[in-house]
Amino acid sequence: MLKIMVVDDNENTRKLTSTVLKRNGYDTVCAGDGEEGLEIMDKTHIDLIVLDIMMPKMNGFEFTRTLRECGWETPILMVTA
Repeated sequence: MLKIMVVDDNENTRKLTSTVLKRNGYDTVCAGDGEEGLEIMDKTHIDLIVLDIMMPKMNGFEFTRTLRECGWETPILMVTA
């Protein structure tokens, strides 16, 4: 089963996205910001990241840059309002 990480600072959006993915057969893990997402990436295999661009602490572009600089090639789907 594919594991998808949803990274979004908006709790309602994060929960909705996760619920829709779970109903369609995916395993999900959620993070409230980029820093939390990076911590999860260190501990858990993630197949796909659904990533909000506009977040506090670390925005989606910074998160992506950090992952790529560390050699991670996990696919990322960026979303924004």
